[in-house]
Amino acid sequence: MPNRKQASVTPSIGRAWHLDENSAMRLPRGDPALGDPALVVRVARGTVLVTQAGDLEDHLLEEGEAFVLAGRGLAVAWAFTDATISVHGLERSSNVPASTPRASASAGSLSAT
Repeated sequence: MPNRKQASVTPSIGRAWHLDENSAMRLPRGDPALGDPALVVRVARGTVLVTQAGDLEDHLLEEGEAFVLAGRGLAVAWAFTDATISVHGLERSSNVPASTPRASASAGSLSAT
C-alpha cells in the first residue's frame, strides 16, 4: 500500500482558494473574545459542505451562497465538485444568506488560486 501524505493547509483570510472535487480544507477561525470579527465562508463556484465543531448541522453551500462560522472550534470545507471559496471577516452591515443543512464529509487535495 502506498504511503500517502496529507498536508494541513489553512486558507488565509481574504484570499480565494480552489478545492478539487472531493477535497477538504481546514478553515481559519477568529476569536471574538479577542475582538476578531466573525468569519464568513463564500462559495464563488461549485458545491461545498461546511461543518464545524459544536454545530449539529452540516451546511451545504452552492455558488453565490455564504455561511457565518460560529465559535472557535475546528471548521472544515469539503468540495462536492470543483469549487472556489473565500473566507472574509463579517462586516456589520453584511446580509449573509442562510445555507442548506445536512450531508457528510471526506478529505482530498487543494490549491490556492
